[in-house]
Amino acid sequence: MPKLEKIDHIHIYAPDRLRAEEWYKDVLGFTRVESLERWFLEGGPLTIENGGVHIALFESDTLVNTTVAFSVSAKNYEEWKVQLNSHDIDFTESDHALSWSIYFRDPYGNPYEITSYEYEEISKCSAYK
Repeated sequence: MPKLEKIDHIHIYAPDRLRAEEWYKDVLGFTRVESLERWFLEGGPLTIENGGVHIALFESDTLVNTTVAFSVSAKNYEEWKVQLNSHDIDFTESDHALSWSIYFRDPYGNPYEITSYEYEEISKCSAYK
């Protein structure tokens, strides 16, 4: 059976792609992929990236709830909580016994998860209890 190599991109729907682009830039550090901007200019998706993660922003008034989960280290886990708090983003945190996760939504209702499998390291820190 052929193997999948990686996630190429994730489709996210928002009523205004340019406003969504600003939110993703300010809160999650995504930037526009200039080499794919032609699609956006022709009415297609606006593609943004952070590291190896690509999001294709599509314009739609209909919410599509697909949870996107990002993997992070224990150190980055705490930094993401600080980042979300600095933007007044409501989030919940869950201990899954094998991982810790932060759950939040973008302004359009799209659900996100930031998860770390460095469970023991996070569990032993009093900041996580």
